[in-house]
Amino acid sequence: MLRCVVCDLYKILDVDPAATGLLQPLLYFKGFHALTLHRVAHHLWARDDGPADRFAALRLQSHARTARLLTHTHTHPRRAPLPAPAGPGVMLDHASGVVIGGTAVVGSDVYMLHGVTLGATGKPMHGAKRHPTIADSVTLGAGATVLGDILVGSGVTVGASAVVTRAVPEGSTVVGV
Repeated sequence: MLRCVVCDLYKILDVDPAATGLLQPLLYFKGFHALTLHRVAHHLWARDDGPADRFAALRLQSHARTARLLTHTHTHPRRAPLPAPAGPGVMLDHASGVVIGGTAVVGSDVYMLHGVTLGATGKPMHGAKRHPTIADSVTLGAGATVLGDILVGSGVTVGASAVVTRAVPEGSTVVGV
């Protein structure tokens, strides 16, 4: 988890010209705070040494509601059957309005702008995976919506306000609906 947090900080320094050092995002960037809080909650949820861990994860998520009012982000501590909720080097730029579904998978080196939704289609899935898988080195533009159990391949750029409902091959750029 610590490795992921450090990689997240360096991703911020790499892509955000407003970040002048590691202390700035550590203290002031709400996307970094939201993702770090989620990583801790997910760690508790995945550890599952008993009902107390799940309770602690949900309680931490509940306390995050206050932070959510400020960051406008929402993630479930369960998040997909992975050892981590997201790969290292993820940046939620501005973070406002970001929604990441409970079975979504987010790879490494992912850059998400505000208003991104990784959601379900609303169709009954009877317990199956409902949310997208975002591979490594993906950029999701402001307001992008990716729906359903689809794969967005490595190196993909999803343009601002795009709506994606089908798999995207690696290295592609998608825009529009």
